[in-house]
Amino acid sequence: MPKTPARRHRTTVPELHPHRRIDPIREPPALGDTMKFTRTAAVTVTAALALTIAGCAGEDSGSADGTTTVEFGIPTNMGANNSPMAVAQAMGYFEDEGLKVDIVVTGDSTSIVQGIDSGSLDIGSTPPEPIWQAMTKGSQLQLVYNYIRKQTGSLAVLDDSPITSLGDFEGAVIGQSSLGTSNMLLSEGILASVDLTPDVDYSHLAVGTGAAALQALATGQVDALSLWDTEYAAFEAQGTPLRYFTTDEAASLFSTTYFTSSDYAADNAETIEAFGRAMAKATLFTATNPEAALRIMYEEYPDTLVAGNSIDDQLAIDLVALNRRLELLTADDPQDTASWGAYSESALAAWGTFALDSGIIDSEVDTVAAAPNTFVEAYNDFDADAVVAEAQNWSAE
Repeated sequence: MPKTPARRHRTTVPELHPHRRIDPIREPPALGDTMKFTRTAAVTVTAALALTIAGCAGEDSGSADGTTTVEFGIPTNMGANNSPMAVAQAMGYFEDEGLKVDIVVTGDSTSIVQGIDSGSLDIGSTPPEPIWQAMTKGSQLQLVYNYIRKQTGSLAVLDDSPITSLGDFEGAVIGQSSLGTSNMLLSEGILASVDLTPDVDYSHLAVGTGAAALQALATGQVDALSLWDTEYAAFEAQGTPLRYFTTDEAASLFSTTYFTSSDYAADNAETIEAFGRAMAKATLFTATNPEAALRIMYEEYPDTLVAGNSIDDQLAIDLVALNRRLELLTADDPQDTASWGAYSESALAAWGTFALDSGIIDSEVDTVAAAPNTFVEAYNDFDADAVVAEAQNWSAE
């Protein structure tokens, strides 16, 4: 494998829109405030998506220097789970592709689908449950990059909880990061397998993420949490053992996917290819050197460091979480199989069956047709050896 000189990461600070104020990115959205948005470098907007950032849809996405701006929506704040995104920015992978990516943190998944529908967002990131729901209502959406290749979500309880089976969730209060999250839909699908109905047999409560969610569980404010792998790994790394509940059907599904509108996919193929290729490189870098990815994230996003923690203490916790996520990001070895971003037909069909059978959707969706793998060959067209060498040789010095 060729060696390259150690390369320091490059910083490209996204342009901040003047109508958006600076606000810390680490804190989860206020409970019930599911329409809050945070721009990269923490620019927050309030009110409904179609109104608050609709002005962006009318802006020219190109610039005089040939750079293309991509408005990219994600539902969760920067953290170990999103560290490949920080790598793609800091290592110049987006810049190398001629992109300037503006990250919009929504706090929930439903708002991202609304943003794609309205044209306020160009590409979105969410597990597919709200995508399938929107498609049953006529939204023309296309899945373009299979990011997290295995399921991240499940229900979790404290190790000494009296809940020992899915049937025991009857009467439970389940903590959600927000009430517009895809994980809420997944948990409802899981509990539908034992004929439990939301708001009848159990209820949801928005508790945020991180310390706030753990406190809600530890103090009995909620009986269980419906979060994801990196959150649970961090809790356990800090000394809180958990037990997990899911079904075989749910556990077999892929999770977070990148998606866009059918019109944007048809009109902006090169932009989508460039975005996906940059993320494939960033994911490979992160898998090769997880510690470097986290240190890059801490420098680019200092608010990801919890107050009172040393970097070493934070790193020990975040490495546990990130390593768990990497198992899912690199499932089925996408590098050796040249399948970064690819969907299997069987996995898409399984999602369609699960979503319909569990009541997430009330009519069939052609999930296979929704993800045609149009851009996969382009995603995988890069020098993997160079990326691996860059990760191995990375230094903060």
